[in-house]
Order: sequence, then C-alpha cells, then structure tokens
Amino acid sequence: MPGTDFFTPGLVVLVQFGFFNAAFWLGCFWLLLQEGTGNLAFGTIILYYAGLAMLYSLASIFFESRNVLFMALLFLFLAVYKKGLVMVMAGMQDLGQSVHMNAESVLIQFAVHFILWMLIYNFFNKYIMHEFVPRKKPAA
Repeated sequence: MPGTDFFTPGLVVLVQFGFFNAAFWLGCFWLLLQEGTGNLAFGTIILYYAGLAMLYSLASIFFESRNVLFMALLFLFLAVYKKGLVMVMAGMQDLGQSVHMNAESVLIQFAVHFILWMLIYNFFNKYIMHEFVPRKKPAA
C-alpha cells in the first residue's frame, strides 16, 4: 500500500501510556527515514507529525484520550490531513502526475490507522502495561 503510514498508531499508543521520550526519539528516527524515501520536498512528514502532535495534545485536553470515538476522529482527521498535505506539496513541485483527494485512499489510511491502533493498544495494555501509570517528570 504505497503512501500508507503504519507507524502513527504506535506513536499514539506510546504517548497514551506516557512514554514521551520513546515516542519522541522513535518519531524522529521514523521521520528522517520517511523523508528520505519519497520524492516529495523535505518537510511533508514533518508537517504531518507536527499536526498529529498538535491535534492530539489539544484534543486530549478536552476529551479522554483513550476513548475509541476520540481515536476514530483523530485518525480520520489524520487521513484527510495527510492526503491534503501530499496534494499541496505535489502541487508546489509541479509533479507530472495529478494527485486527487479520493475517498478510497483516505478510507484505507483511516482503516489501517484504526485497526493497528486497536491491535497495538490491546497488546501493549495486556502484555506490557497492566494498568495506567502516569509518568513523572524528573526533578530538576
């Protein structure tokens, strides 16, 4: 499935369980890997993960971040946002191929994100973290 992101649900689960350092470093590693493999200009994936971090942090203030409906809406927004970013960046580079916003690619991205999130979250909750323990910030 070209253009489909499989790593975002893992980052979201790490943030949900409070592993912010691991999510940051794995996100940076994955970001550099993804930026180097595509033919779009540098910055598309940076904008995508920045949008993910901003939306998740703002929305989790108002909503429960472990709610299934919250995650479905988050992943639906991310699927549309990613397709929009690709359309804008391809248009700015005058690529020969036309990029259109079609529902099929958005629904595939949404389904991949949501299904992987459910699998990773349940696996992580069952085998790694048996209960939610908020991470404490180290003393200065």
